[in-house]
Amino acid sequence: MTGIGPIVDAVDEFLEEHLHGHVPAPGARAGGPSLDRVEFLRQRSALRRVRGELRRATAGLLFLRNKLEAEQTERRVRMARACHALLRAARDDDDATALPLLGYRDVLRQSLRRAEEELAGVRTQAADAKRALARLARAEHRLEAFRARGLARAPRRAAR
Repeated sequence: MTGIGPIVDAVDEFLEEHLHGHVPAPGARAGGPSLDRVEFLRQRSALRRVRGELRRATAGLLFLRNKLEAEQTERRVRMARACHALLRAARDDDDATALPLLGYRDVLRQSLRRAEEELAGVRTQAADAKRALARLARAEHRLEAFRARGLARAPRRAAR
């Protein structure tokens, strides 16, 4: 699986190219250039397209994360059962049962470790994707607010 990193980087580049040059940061003076309707619709459409793509990628990551977490829980349950059976076999001096259980426990331990590393990576990617989605939502809100301020000022300019 390729990481979400390239997608998040693409979102940052998109925001830098399309919005940051045209839309002032919140709280900044709005005396600068305003967006005409066509440019506003083009930017909003591009922003929504990128946001939709990121949403699909994020949904896939969240599905994968949840699936891996469920599998990890199942592995932990198997590990607990194997350890319990191993203790019982050791207590009963049942070497014929204890020796295969030792091997099984070691295999489960390695599997748990590998799965935990993979899960940590997916959790990080999912968190990055959610942050990127939040940035896109804020950018879309800023674009809408900027356009609304420009439309509210337009009739006054025409009257002057």
